[in-house]
Amino acid sequence: MIESWVLIEEQNVDREKLRSVSLMNAKHLVVGSVPGSGVILHVAANSPADIGNALLAFAQVPGVTAVLTLALRTGR
Repeated sequence: MIESWVLIEEQNVDREKLRSVSLMNAKHLVVGSVPGSGVILHVAANSPADIGNALLAFAQVPGVTAVLTLALRTGR
């Protein structure tokens, strides 16, 4: 298991669009807003490749201007 906290910088993106992104082998939860910046997501996946694919999927949402990894946690 690998987990990541991610900052999604965006301009007027509907939060439902972020919630509805299909991540295959990863799960995500919209944690909260960052005023003037975007939202923070918690993403959990089976492998580093799945996290990478999830980040690429978020980057493709219209209005997303940046996807930044804030922290990674591997294993348990």
